[in-house]
Amino acid sequence: MSTWQPYLPYNALLCRYNEIATKGRNRHLFEEHLAEGLQRILGGLGLLDFRFPHGRIFALPKAPKTAFTPADLDLLRQKARLVPGLVSVSPGFLLRPNLEEIDGAVRQHFPTVHAAFRACSPPLEPTYAMRTRRSDKSFPLTSEQLERRFAELLLPERPELRLDLRHANLVMELEVRRHQAFLSFERIAGAGGLPPGTGGRVLALLSGGFDSPVACHQMMRRGCMVDFITFHSSPYTPPAFLTKVCTLVRKLNECQRRGRLIAVNLLPAQLAIRDHCRSRHRTVLYRRFMLRIAALVAQDFEAMALVTGDNLGQVASQTLPNMAAINAATSIMVLRPLLTYDKLDTLALAEHIGTHAISVEPAPDSCTVFAPDDPATAVELDAILDDEAGLDIAALTKACLAGACVINANSMRQYDYLKIHPHLDDLPETPATPGAPA
Repeated sequence: MSTWQPYLPYNALLCRYNEIATKGRNRHLFEEHLAEGLQRILGGLGLLDFRFPHGRIFALPKAPKTAFTPADLDLLRQKARLVPGLVSVSPGFLLRPNLEEIDGAVRQHFPTVHAAFRACSPPLEPTYAMRTRRSDKSFPLTSEQLERRFAELLLPERPELRLDLRHANLVMELEVRRHQAFLSFERIAGAGGLPPGTGGRVLALLSGGFDSPVACHQMMRRGCMVDFITFHSSPYTPPAFLTKVCTLVRKLNECQRRGRLIAVNLLPAQLAIRDHCRSRHRTVLYRRFMLRIAALVAQDFEAMALVTGDNLGQVASQTLPNMAAINAATSIMVLRPLLTYDKLDTLALAEHIGTHAISVEPAPDSCTVFAPDDPATAVELDAILDDEAGLDIAALTKACLAGACVINANSMRQYDYLKIHPHLDDLPETPATPGAPA
């Protein structure tokens, strides 16, 4: 992200996308979703007027506002990385597509940009490039001719600038279209992927760790609307755990329309597992109950899949045999976007999206309650089903849901889940696992 850029009275934003361009006749729908996400996440800029020339989205400040303020540009640099579907955005000048007006804008604003570049600390290597796209073939100069023209205009007066077309630190960009031109000096990275609301609804199992919030963000980058379910073991887990989860949800909801948060007390199932099942199987049995309960909530929320922060081989429950046994507890699709990630990559992403500082705060969750000293790393499903034969799965699921609540992550107010969704109190009396003994 640029830190040396000066303030210029930019009158437009050029918003770039990538995958949306492959959507054919549905592209305009994806563009509209992206514009909606831009307006929501960049709401501090005020109302925006969107235009959709082929392959691009322009955002202009709504009248009577004619230019973005310094505060607007600071917010843009902070928030652009949170916009799913946005590859990059450039604040700049929307101009008439004639050489005189483009010349005038370059002569007026380049000296200010150059002065700020020279004054930046630490200093950057003084390399320059101009990148031009000319889609209007009737324009009198080609892209190459425009780039040569401005190099000959600007560089002789600034002998310290060295031309570097590949890795320049000071870059001027120009797009020339039939009805407008756009001049910019800054490109800010977005989140990439697909716009929010285009990929369907999912329900994410959110803990207080590093992995599950990053998994949620990666699903948002694929256009999914994410609701959240978290499991605690009160009174064995402290109230600070739910406070931490609410903070994570608020941060993640900056990227989407507000996702709902459900908190479920898993303790009734955990106590039964502790008292009646082999200790080495506890972690897998806990996770199977989490999936069963999450699958019920997902059905109620019309979510098509569950999302977890599982990473292959990271902990005992995340080996292939154990994940297969956990999956068998329900027929709903389970997505694991971090399955092959290196832990350092996940931590870097957590830092990038702003969840790292929240996740690092200590707060025990359900996975730490009655955790075995010797968890099995390769369970057999038959052995798990044998343990579960001594449990009343339906009754335990009801007991867990009896303590479930909907939490407003902003106000921290809690609402009884079964009062809002009373039909979930009438669960089938058979276990959720196909083929499991009654």
